[in-house]
Amino acid sequence: MTEHRVLVVDAFTKRAYGGNPCAVVFDADDLSSGQMQMIAQEMNLSETAFVLASNRAEFRVRYFTPRTEIPFAGHPTIAVTYAVAMQGDIRVPQSRSTIEIEFEIGVLPVTIEASEAGVERIIMTQPAPKYADTAALRIVAGALQVTEEALLSASPPQVAGVGVPFLMIGVKDRETLLGIHPNWDELQRACNAVDVSAAYLYALGGHDADVDLCARFLDPFAMYEDPFTGSACGAMAALAARNGLIHKDCVIVEQGEGVGRIGHADVDLQDVDSKILVGGAAALVLS
Repeated sequence: MTEHRVLVVDAFTKRAYGGNPCAVVFDADDLSSGQMQMIAQEMNLSETAFVLASNRAEFRVRYFTPRTEIPFAGHPTIAVTYAVAMQGDIRVPQSRSTIEIEFEIGVLPVTIEASEAGVERIIMTQPAPKYADTAALRIVAGALQVTEEALLSASPPQVAGVGVPFLMIGVKDRETLLGIHPNWDELQRACNAVDVSAAYLYALGGHDADVDLCARFLDPFAMYEDPFTGSACGAMAALAARNGLIHKDCVIVEQGEGVGRIGHADVDLQDVDSKILVGGAAALVLS
C-alpha cells in the first residue's frame, strides 16, 4: 500500500477537541473498498473519509464507519471540505465560494466561507428530508428508561432522514435529554422495528443561550454516542418545524454536551421542501 496524506479534523467546532472528529485520507483512488474498511477500523472514529478523483465534481468522497460504508454523512462532509481547502487542493477565495462534491448519493454543492484567517464555515446542501414510520411512545420510553411523559407527544418518535434515516425522538427538556441512560438492547429492538440503525434524541434549548435545539445521537448496535451528527440534525430540525416545535427558518442545533464535545450547526430550512442547508466550522487536530 502506498503512503497517503491523512488529516484528523474536528467538525462543527471552532476549536480542536470539540465537535466530531473525522480522519481524511487523500488520493485514495488506489485503495480497494476492503482496504478503506480496514483503515476505517484502524482509525476507529465514527467516520473516515476517502478523497478520490471525479469527472463529475471537484472531487469524490467515500465514507466508512469502523463497520461499514455509508452513502452520506454530515460531519465528514464538513471535515473533508475543510481539509481539502486547507491543504490547497482547491482554490478558496477570501469570501464565499461553492464547489461540487460527488457522494454515493449523488453530486451536491458545498459552500465555503473564508477570510484572511482561513476557512471560517462550510455549508452543505442536503436533500429534502424524507419521513417514514412512527414508533410507539410506550416502546421508545421503555428503551430510554423514562416515562412516556418525558417524551414529546406533540412530536412523536418518527423516522426521518436526508440520506441515512434515523429514529427521531423528541424529549420534553434538555435536562431530561442529558439524563437519559438507554437500555441498549431495547433501543436496538426499537430501531430494528422501524428499520434504522440509530436514534436521534432532541429537545428545545441548549447549553448556550442562542441554541434552538439540542440533541444526542445513540447507536444501540455499537452502544455508542456520536458527538455530532450533521446528517441527522438537519432532518431533525425539519421534523421539529413540521410538528410546530419551532417557528423560524434558521435554527442553531447543539450536540455533544453529554460526551464533553459540544458542537454547533446552523440549519437553514427556508427551502425545506427541496433542500436543507447545514453549516458549521472545523478545526485541524492532526496531520
